[in-house]
This record gives sequence, C-alpha cells and structure tokens, in this order.
Amino acid sequence: MTRIMELIDDFKLNQEIIGRKPKYVEMCVWRLKRWKNFMKEKFEIQDVEQVQPKHIKKYIQHRQKLGNEKPITLNNNLATLKVFFNYLIDEEYLEEKDNPLRRIKSMKEEKRVIMTFNDEEVKRIIGDVKEETYSNIRDKLILIMLFDTGVRVSELCGIKKADISMRHILIHGKGSKQRLVYISKTMRKYMRKYEEAKQERFKHRQVDDVEDFYFLNQSATQLYRSRINKILKEHCANVGIREEVRCSPHDCRHYFAQKQLRNGIDVYSLSRLLGHFDTQETAKYLRGLEQESILEIGRLHSPLNDIGI
Repeated sequence: MTRIMELIDDFKLNQEIIGRKPKYVEMCVWRLKRWKNFMKEKFEIQDVEQVQPKHIKKYIQHRQKLGNEKPITLNNNLATLKVFFNYLIDEEYLEEKDNPLRRIKSMKEEKRVIMTFNDEEVKRIIGDVKEETYSNIRDKLILIMLFDTGVRVSELCGIKKADISMRHILIHGKGSKQRLVYISKTMRKYMRKYEEAKQERFKHRQVDDVEDFYFLNQSATQLYRSRINKILKEHCANVGIREEVRCSPHDCRHYFAQKQLRNGIDVYSLSRLLGHFDTQETAKYLRGLEQESILEIGRLHSPLNDIGI
C-alpha cells in the first residue's frame, strides 16, 4: 500500500523537474491535498490503492453541495486528479484498469456568450493613454500588445528581451509550451518608442540593476499582472466602456480572437496564435460573434467562390 501524501510529494517533485511553472504546481498540490483530506475524513482512506470511482464521485458531489464552485471549476479539479492518476500509472504505482478516474466524465459547462470590447472602445482605450512619460509609453504598448496579439497577461509579464525578434516574439505559455506571435507594423512602431524611453529612463543604472524582462516598472524590475489589471481598468473607466464588459486583460484576448474570426482566420490558425492545446477550446469564441458576422465570414470563404462556376 502506498500513502496518498507520499505520492503527492512525488508528483510535485516530478512536475518541478519537468519544468512546470511554480504557480501551476502549487495549484495542483493544493487541489490534491484538499482531495486527500476528504478521502481521509470521509472514508478513512490514506492509501491510493483504496480509491475507487465511487469515492471520486462522492468528492465531486461534496464540492457541488458546498455551492461555491461552478462546473468549470469542478472540471479543473477533476483535470488535476486525472493528471495525478495518469502519473501514478506511468510510474507503475497503479495499473490502468485500477485508475478510478478512467470512466469519470467532465461535467457539462454553461455555454456563455463571451462579451468583449468593440473596435470603437478599443480605439478609445488606447487613445486615452498619453505618451508623456516612460510609464505612459510603456502602458500604451502593453494595451496594444494585449489587443493585437491576444497573449495572456501572465505571458506578457514573462517576456524577456531575448524573446524579442524583428518579426515575432517568443511566448512562454501554459504547460511550459512555447509559441511565436507576430509583431504588426503598429506594434513595432510603439515598441521602438518604448525601447527608446526605457533606455533613457534607466541609462544611469548599472546593467546588473536592470532586470532582463521586457516590461519594467519604475524600479527596473518585472511588471506584474496586478499592475496591468489596474492600467486597463483605469483607462476603461476614463472612456466609459459598456457595463457587460469586465475590462480584464482576458477580455483583450477575447477581442483579439473574435476580431481575427471576423477577419476570416481559420480556427486552427487562431488556436496556434492563442496557444490553445486544441481547437475545441478556441471554438468557444465563435459564440460571441453575432450571427450576421458568422454568415459574412462563411460568405467570404465560400468553397465555390474561386472555381469559376
């Protein structure tokens, strides 16, 4: 018999060795320990070999009854358990036939229509940022990059100088996966302004005193997501964005995805740009498009448009 807690520690070590991000590992371990405590308190189970599908179902039912978690959150908990038990099978702690998650299905999630910025709002937000100081110029580029590339705010914070090339940026995404995003003419223009302002702002500092991240605060250290949240919300408030738009950096990602779809990009290419693992995750952005927009995309890319009938 093998204690669940020992295996959680082993799983944590393996995740760190293969390069998973600390926040991801921390979240996985927190979810697993919470589940482990339930197994012990409810069923007096401490060994992984004792866990059966009914115990997993009882745990999900318990989380449901608490009423604090939506189906998407419960599915995230299930996903962590599946990763954990798949690891145990790979390491031969368990046989595949003994995996209690093998036949457990994810819960149905509410299919929400994603509401995001429109073109006029994006124009007003970006236009609200002055270009008078280092922080102004930096903030304007941050907003442009969020809207123009669809990167996650955590990915933007993690960009380093070495990741920047003439035509693209190397993004370090979820699950330690890397991808490239393009640099448009507009973005390149403001990147030049920012790089000049940054050089001027920190010209009297020693090289070792300036961190290697691309976006820096006034102390020459990495900019964090909380600051970027404030930047976006401040300018959204200034220009009066619709109440149904949350004005979070992830809404910039929604805008990017829906605008690309309106412009006729295929879902596979969009999934690559967004750093999704599969196109099903990307397809949810279609729900935010009005029917007329979808019809227009179909009309522009009709299979019979170019065959001369």
